[in-house]
Amino acid sequence: MNRDRWAGRAGRGLTGLGLVLVLYWPILATALQAARGDRAVASGFALIDASAFSREASIVSGPAFETIRLAGLAASGALAVGLPMAVLLWRTDLPGRGVLLGLMAMAAFVPMPLYAAGWLGGFGNAGYRQVFGEDPMLVGWAGATFVHAASGVPWVVLLSGVGLRGVAPELEESALLDLPAWRVLIGVTLRGALGAVLGAAMLVLVLTSGDMTITDFLLVRSYAEEAYVQYGLGRPPAAVALVAAPPTLAIGLVLLLGSRVVLRVDPARVASPGDRRAPWGLGRWRWPASAAAWIWAALLLGLPVYAMAWRAGRVGGDAASGAPPGWSIGGLGETLAYAAVEVRGPLATTAAVAAAGATLAAGLAWALAWQARAPGAWRWFVLASAALMLALPGPVSGMALKLAYLHVPPVSDSAAIVALGYALRALPFALLVTWPAVRGVPDAFLESAELDGLGPIGRAWRVGLPMTRGAFLAAWLVAFVLAMGELPITNLVTPAGLDALPVVLWGQMHFGVDSRITGVGLVLLGVYAAAGGLAVGAARMAYAAPTRRRPRAIPPPAGPESLGPPPRSG
Repeated sequence: MNRDRWAGRAGRGLTGLGLVLVLYWPILATALQAARGDRAVASGFALIDASAFSREASIVSGPAFETIRLAGLAASGALAVGLPMAVLLWRTDLPGRGVLLGLMAMAAFVPMPLYAAGWLGGFGNAGYRQVFGEDPMLVGWAGATFVHAASGVPWVVLLSGVGLRGVAPELEESALLDLPAWRVLIGVTLRGALGAVLGAAMLVLVLTSGDMTITDFLLVRSYAEEAYVQYGLGRPPAAVALVAAPPTLAIGLVLLLGSRVVLRVDPARVASPGDRRAPWGLGRWRWPASAAAWIWAALLLGLPVYAMAWRAGRVGGDAASGAPPGWSIGGLGETLAYAAVEVRGPLATTAAVAAAGATLAAGLAWALAWQARAPGAWRWFVLASAALMLALPGPVSGMALKLAYLHVPPVSDSAAIVALGYALRALPFALLVTWPAVRGVPDAFLESAELDGLGPIGRAWRVGLPMTRGAFLAAWLVAFVLAMGELPITNLVTPAGLDALPVVLWGQMHFGVDSRITGVGLVLLGVYAAAGGLAVGAARMAYAAPTRRRPRAIPPPAGPESLGPPPRSG
């Protein structure tokens, strides 16, 4: 028993050490660096001058208001479009719903720089010429809200759909005996999926508030953008942290409280292709609803792709004579061929570093989920850590990593610090993928393994990991795709000589989105969509097979049902 207790403590110690290296040491290093600086400057407040105090306070309050407005409206817009689409695609007999779900799944993993290249290059201030008309259509906070809401719709469709498919069918069938279908949808189905819907809304809030890609182009003073600007101006770490601390703590608290609601959802029922419940029939509205769903998908997903293809195919022209470039299939093919050669080197480098970061994120996520299976203080520590990682804006996370490993040249001067940044970015999402599978491992198998003499590490290695290897693979792929497109952290920590693909693309876009950049974007769009499709396919396969299957190495617990037929006599 003592050996088992020490083994369990050692496992938690190693898991906590990994979390400290990725998250808590960078935060502590930022605080120590701020404490060593000049108090009158590094504290972010002037101690005597009231006008300076008011000026510094406005630096905090302005971005906080913009962030609340931007993230709140983006989440509301994503829910307004994504939740009805989730009901249609997951619970009805809508024609073509499988294809639309696949498109949504791939779009969820498209990084924000590509959304910027598509939307802002064709309809915003980043393009030389607009797709429709001459004046930019996406400007200011309204344009930023639209782009973030459009990028959040796929996440709302996927996460809300998991909750919609997880509602017990017997509850719906019983309610349908007394109530019309629309009341069952509102009172039973949506109520049962409330945890997943809230989780999707919180995810859009976090992704919007912590990103500075769109806000940097459209000059919106969100707290992530302001933190990036303050750091770029050479302000001390405490001044940068001052801008981000209040919204970070507020968002982290909302996430922590919201996770309490999500945890109340039964983890045993996970949506999977094996669920054969009958879809709701739309009747005569079947084809009109399908047309509406395809139109929405074309507007949200097709328009930015069309804008990129339109710009990538515009070649030729003569500036001296005033002849504009013309569009052609041949020009589009030449642009794509050139772009494929141009991105080959940075793509290989970024993929190698992302693979290392994804391995660290997936391994740490599985260990955290395994250690947090039982309710208690450790579970709340894991949830609080995940909420903090999600709430931290990317620029602040990058600054903290640089300060933490500034005097560790093997880390700061190599791709290792970029891999740590990728792990910090992807760890909460990897934890989201692995948590349901790890919690679904039956206690009976673990008790049987304990009776066979396996300790905590042996039970995790021989029982837990084999039963959740599909979820682990899905978490690795999700972390890999997210790392490939991570920009805010990568932009600050990438050492000289390392060509990180999102940083290269984002830097070139500041000079205007031309045919060459959109060609690069289209090539990368295909890469990210394929990788995202693999991640979603792995997740579907992981949860298609019951998580309660028996591991090969551990016999089932003895009982009357496992004794088999009685032996024959004579």
